[in-house]
Amino acid sequence: MTHADEPAGPPAAPVIRAARHDDAAGIARMHWASHQTTYIDSGAVARERIEAWTLEQRLEGWRQVLADVDGPERIVVVAVDGDRIVGFADAKGVDLVAEPDAPRDLELKGLYLLDAYQGSGLGQALLDAAIGTRPAFLWAMAGETRARAFYRKNGFEPDATEVPFEPWRIMIVRLVR
Repeated sequence: MTHADEPAGPPAAPVIRAARHDDAAGIARMHWASHQTTYIDSGAVARERIEAWTLEQRLEGWRQVLADVDGPERIVVVAVDGDRIVGFADAKGVDLVAEPDAPRDLELKGLYLLDAYQGSGLGQALLDAAIGTRPAFLWAMAGETRARAFYRKNGFEPDATEVPFEPWRIMIVRLVR
């Protein structure tokens, strides 16, 4: 017999699930927080560059993205711990006729986790749920070693394409598998 003040058991592990239309606010907040720690706190990108994309703009952007998740061309999955979104992966089909320079017909648009969950296996679970082992490409910040090691482990390699990402005044490299 348990008492009300005793824990009911170990906390549940975060769950990976398809994003829903009502997840926009949770994803936007998580995305904002991860950009703060990943890019600003590390000194990789100036605060004013990151924060020029406001939380309100991110919320509207995520509302638009999640309006597309019912179609076959957009896959967004989230990691949920309790009632809080702690990570996401976003993949989108690419029309190779409209974008002939794209190396694959699937792009991983983003994969982010809050710092406390990095190294837990959730990033891998998100990647697997979003794109599995399919051929794909993504853009990563030049010099970002942790993310690059993760993607290398998953078969992504630079294809010698590097371009400036002007909003943040950084260089990004294309990784392909």
